[in-house]
Amino acid sequence: MKKKELEEEGKKRYEDQKLERMETKQRNGEFIVPSVNQDRQNKEEYTVGYSQSSLIHLVGPSDCTLHGFVHGGVTMKLMDEVAGIVAARHCKTNIVTASVDAIDFHRKIKKGCIITISGRMTFTSNKSMEIEVFVDADTLVGDTQERYRAVSAYFTYVSLSKEGKPLPVPQLVIESEEEKKRFEEGKGRYLQTKAKRQAHMQSLTQQ
Repeated sequence: MKKKELEEEGKKRYEDQKLERMETKQRNGEFIVPSVNQDRQNKEEYTVGYSQSSLIHLVGPSDCTLHGFVHGGVTMKLMDEVAGIVAARHCKTNIVTASVDAIDFHRKIKKGCIITISGRMTFTSNKSMEIEVFVDADTLVGDTQERYRAVSAYFTYVSLSKEGKPLPVPQLVIESEEEKKRFEEGKGRYLQTKAKRQAHMQSLTQQ
């Protein structure tokens, strides 16, 4: 067999194995596969799968403290960018961040890691949408090489017109039991936040 044919066969085998690994990880829920350039005629636009997005970033010296760990602000900025992409894909309008809830820094991220920031829609009300964002870090250098969950959070976005007025948010289309579970959990957080806001406004009027 010629050298070129061997190279082609090896490349095909590598791509097949790579696809199989990705499918296995996706089934296990280890990461979110970004939905890029999807055919809108063949896929419902308001599903979780349509708007979910991922961003890959190599952690450099400018991202880190003097001790070589990523600044929390750097991580939050990247997470906000991904959440914004998810919200924009869902609404296809101007969107703005309303709040960030339940942000958890599980483990530190070192310089030289490759981080994958993933976001997916979890809940929509009439005027807002909740997006779950998490950061997975891959350590490629050093004594140990591993992949771990570093940060997770929930971002709330609202949709605005060109004049800056609130717009209705398209309702999220649920396709699985897992998505339904996340939707109900998001609804609980939404109602809790709404109740706190109403209680705060009531206390202000009574002063």
